[in-house]
Amino acid sequence: MRESIVVIGGSGYIGKHLVSTLSNNQNCVVKVLSRNVGTNVDGWAWPSGVEVFQGDLNSPLSLDGLFERGCTVVNLSYFWEAGEQANLQVIENILRACQKVGVKRLIHFSTAAVSGRVPDDVIDESTDCIPLTEYGRTKLKIEKLILHNGFYFDRVVLRPTAVYGPGGAPLQKLANDLLNGSRFRNYLKSCLFGRRRMNLVHVANVVDATVFLISDQQKLGGQIFIISDDDAPENNFEQTERILTQALGGLQYPISPVRFPLGLLSLLLRFLGRNNINPACNYSQKKLEARGFVRRVEFSKGLQEYAHWYGTCHSIGSAQEVR
Repeated sequence: MRESIVVIGGSGYIGKHLVSTLSNNQNCVVKVLSRNVGTNVDGWAWPSGVEVFQGDLNSPLSLDGLFERGCTVVNLSYFWEAGEQANLQVIENILRACQKVGVKRLIHFSTAAVSGRVPDDVIDESTDCIPLTEYGRTKLKIEKLILHNGFYFDRVVLRPTAVYGPGGAPLQKLANDLLNGSRFRNYLKSCLFGRRRMNLVHVANVVDATVFLISDQQKLGGQIFIISDDDAPENNFEQTERILTQALGGLQYPISPVRFPLGLLSLLLRFLGRNNINPACNYSQKKLEARGFVRRVEFSKGLQEYAHWYGTCHSIGSAQEVR
């Protein structure tokens, strides 16, 4: 019997990769929630075999028929412009719809950013969260709403760090600066941020972790799991910049950047009002790995893959501009 999986927020960056992966799995049936049954706004079409259910998370009645007994639900939805109360109400609607039919499990995507401004160099699921931004505070309240309510189905929260990969946003500015930006400005930025941890995680590893937890037959019991690639020594600004520069065919700096003290960088991050002001912090994935998860994409290979994608897109764009 094939497992039924419902994905909410499947048209987002992680969602597209997850739906594509699940649609190739012969052991599951994939259903996605969408306001539009046809092609998405950006022209991206759902993979063949994926069932599209038309509904609105703000309208509980429109969710009738979305879930079925024993299915697994993956929620990636978040309304950026809606505010705290609207997002909490959406989660309430999802929880009640799941409870109504008796789903097997809800896997909810949060973010590692909920940890906020903590002094720890290693952040894990037991770290007390001190989020400063509205986004971080709202995400944390959503987690508590999901985990602490008396709903009778399995629930789990995922906290990925900054998700990158082909088509992803986190590295696009850095890659563009390396190709088109001022060499002097890039050098100064490398001096300042060189030792800062990047806290990146490849989208394929995030998808694989999600699929791993979908297939986990044991009760997860309201646990939280961080997904990160922070155990890779190269996951800092200096090495990320070096790998991207080399893969993009750029020139290394003639003089090695002078690394600013981390304390000075921390003060600058505080002045800029950043959520995380500890440039040395790492998010630990050990809890997920202890359950048996093994990542597929190593960090340096992931960066090279990203650089190849970015370089190809840049070359195509330049050729089109010439025409």
